[in-house]
Amino acid sequence: MRRDWPQAAVVYQESVTKALKALGGVNIARDAETDPGRRRTLVAPALDQLDLRTLDPWGEQDESAAVVLGVKAAGAVVLPWPLVHELALAPHLRREADGVYLFAGATGRLDHADLFEHAVAVDLVRGGASSVTASPPQPAPLDPFASGVVLGATELDIDAPRTVSMHLLLDAFWVLGALGTAVELAVLHARERQQFGKPIGKFGEIRWRIADIALALDGLEELTLHGWWLVRQAAARPADLLALRVQMLESANVVLSNAHQVLGAMGLCEEHDLTVIDRHLQSVLHRPAGLIASTDLLAQAVAREGFDGIYPVPARR
Repeated sequence: MRRDWPQAAVVYQESVTKALKALGGVNIARDAETDPGRRRTLVAPALDQLDLRTLDPWGEQDESAAVVLGVKAAGAVVLPWPLVHELALAPHLRREADGVYLFAGATGRLDHADLFEHAVAVDLVRGGASSVTASPPQPAPLDPFASGVVLGATELDIDAPRTVSMHLLLDAFWVLGALGTAVELAVLHARERQQFGKPIGKFGEIRWRIADIALALDGLEELTLHGWWLVRQAAARPADLLALRVQMLESANVVLSNAHQVLGAMGLCEEHDLTVIDRHLQSVLHRPAGLIASTDLLAQAVAREGFDGIYPVPARR
């Protein structure tokens, strides 16, 4: 598959990357943990200047590509803003609601829910929508921007399958960006860290781990592009996007675990960006469903509708 993106979208991604680096990169997320108010005073104005929050991921090819690449750039610094939850809401609904979440089963916490006034949540299993009422933030070490929530009835007429597909797709691009930064950090350390008179990247154990994380990242990049193409063609089925989520979760496990091994104790220090990236990814890696639950949902979807691939799987009759 060709991986060429529209040139206008690539230029836009570069602009987003440059702007977020100027704001502090991963330090934006680190600082927002101690001062959550910076999300509104610093992050939101920056995104407004970039017009990223107003773009339409279902729009024309250039605009749609700009959205997903912009989300990837924001994920690269684990930007502390519910960008995916905003963009996954269809533009014509953004006057009635300001964000959308996915959930599966009992849900008592959602990330950045305190920033929304009229958010909704879509049931990943049943497809129905609920209103979201958030309490003040209840941060936790691995859920730094969570708020307690109560789900209720809503009259909003939302296209659940379409919304779920876009949300899962944008989640994957967000995580792809974050994992790309994690790989860069691991590779840089392997090149610069000296042991026994040579870079540790020269040792077989480190080289194998670098190869594993590079392969995991490359596979996820390929599948996110394919997922975007399927959504653009209106050909994406639930199994396609759930397969993307499973791949996203498996890739994250490979990249994060091996990156920590490459960096050793340094990668566990609060001062290192890898720790911040890992911590801030946990909410999207566990909500709406972790690896086991996502795999189960994928198996159910394949049984219902089959799965198109190199080895097609027919639906269970």
